[in-house]
Amino acid sequence: MFKPTQALFSKASRLPLNSKKGNKDFYKGTRTGNIMMRKRIATSDRTGKQLYDKNGREMSWTKMTNRIDESRVPSYIVPPGLAETPLRPYVFMGEALEGGVPKRPDPGMPSYPRMGKEGFNGVYYRTIVEEMLAKRAVKDEQIKDGLLIDDKSKR
Repeated sequence: MFKPTQALFSKASRLPLNSKKGNKDFYKGTRTGNIMMRKRIATSDRTGKQLYDKNGREMSWTKMTNRIDESRVPSYIVPPGLAETPLRPYVFMGEALEGGVPKRPDPGMPSYPRMGKEGFNGVYYRTIVEEMLAKRAVKDEQIKDGLLIDDKSKR
């Protein structure tokens, strides 16, 4: 009896066009220019005279070469004094004297033993569990001695 509204697929789906929605020859690009050098080759007849189109412009075609055109390479101007600022992009993993954050040697849980090169294996898991159980035993002793208030007894 009741059905949801049917989607109308008349001419366009109004979704952004990308390479997966276009045909096999569609290429959208990434707004980056081609920096390769172009070689302009004039079109001529058999006698060597330049050919012109119907509007009077010279007919020619271009050929891409394997050399980089220096005039097409983007150049970025660094503002003066940027090297002397304490600001760094993202997190600067350098020396603390230079304003950096020291890099941790091995990944792992904070305040627990660091993970080795083998990754998360049984030995590392066992060390973490033993350390957690030791901390829990210390906390239980403090609760029993009255030095710490149990969170469960408050409820």
